Amino acid sequence: MSINIGDPAPEFTLKDTEGETVKLADFHGKQSVTIVFVAFAFTGTCQDELCEISDNLSEFNDADNQVLAISCDRSPSQKEWKSQEGFDFPVLSDGWPHGEVARAYDCFDENLGCALRQTVVVGVDGRVKSVFASSGLGEAREFASYSEALSAI
Repeated sequence: MSINIGDPAPEFTLKDTEGETVKLADFHGKQSVTIVFVAFAFTGTCQDELCEISDNLSEFNDADNQVLAISCDRSPSQKEWKSQEGFDFPVLSDGWPHGEVARAYDCFDENLGCALRQTVVVGVDGRVKSVFASSGLGEAREFASYSEALSAI
């Protein structure tokens, strides 16, 4: 299944690092959401990307947009990573069933068992407003892509 602009975003329910349930549907009618798929916690490129988002979180807040980072790591690892880096947005575990949400968003690498670097911006209406990805697992997304996506919602 490919993710296309204008389509309803695939719904999901995942746990955050505190064990709280986060549902995409809970944001419908309230605020837009930027879903940031990353491959692995504690890896250089993933960490750099989320640190850049964290450093520029006011841009998302100004757009009334909630950032949700998702990886296939388990919550205890994510909790330590989030704590060490000071991320001020939810980090969600797509660990079980392994990669189910990444698969729904067409960004799961079956061979590596991880999410690919893809971002999906979902509007208040629950529809996909923007989709962008890096050109490879070791390459970061350009932060300017986030700014462009936020200005378009």
